[in-house]
Amino acid sequence: MASAPFPTEESVPPPAIAVERLGCRLGGRMVLSDIGFSVPGGEILGILGPNGSGKTTLLRCVAGLQTPSAGRVLIDGDDPRALRPVELARRLALQAQDSTAALGFTVRDVVGMGRLVHRRSPFAGAGAEDRAIVEDALDRLELSGLAGRAVEQLSGGERQRVMIARALAQRPRILLLDEPTNHLDIHHRFAVLDLVRSLGITVVATLHDIELAARWCDRILLLADGRLQADAAPEDALTPDRLTAVYRVAAAVDRRPEDGLLRIDLSPLMSPRTEPSR
Repeated sequence: MASAPFPTEESVPPPAIAVERLGCRLGGRMVLSDIGFSVPGGEILGILGPNGSGKTTLLRCVAGLQTPSAGRVLIDGDDPRALRPVELARRLALQAQDSTAALGFTVRDVVGMGRLVHRRSPFAGAGAEDRAIVEDALDRLELSGLAGRAVEQLSGGERQRVMIARALAQRPRILLLDEPTNHLDIHHRFAVLDLVRSLGITVVATLHDIELAARWCDRILLLADGRLQADAAPEDALTPDRLTAVYRVAAAVDRRPEDGLLRIDLSPLMSPRTEPSR
């Protein structure tokens, strides 16, 4: 049986995501301050910044898992916290970094959990369409050969692909990815991001690999100390001066002559003590 297609953006009025003057305080510290942006349907948005800049907290606010201290998030014009969990899960899927909740299950079981929100009843078994969608997700993430294996027997990269496959099995209109390339080898980094881009749905992803983000994303949000430093196309957001200010490294940015893709070279800042003598 052919698997059901991913929803298109034709019926979703833009913006798919709107974030308005968002602030978030955790443990007495302002983690995010005055963040605002919108994401039109079908766009691939990358969130970049050093550790502690607020990337994951921002993603959790968008997903409705973290309550903002100020401002608001709208998903298709609705507050995600006001939606029934099943309704939100049919619109939006989150791949989080923590895969411990999947322990004790097989790969196929975990990917199948993505279909629970589409069941008429929590007690209903998987139908033919559910099974076809699960097998499709396993195949897309190159997991079919591991489908019967327990998740705890997998490598970190394999677990990461399982969690992405579970999110894809939800068939969401909006996909939130928290460090999707974490633990992945080079082949699977490109394969996973190319797959996600091919779906034609709205994607927001936190990323550490700056050059990969420049290659894959339509737009970049650059965060530092919980504040928005840039919101622009990769070539406009990832300038040498901005990368130096945000990451405290020396940066050179140009384009590869063979295909025009951005090439970003980062190196430690030279201090007076380490600067070579002339």
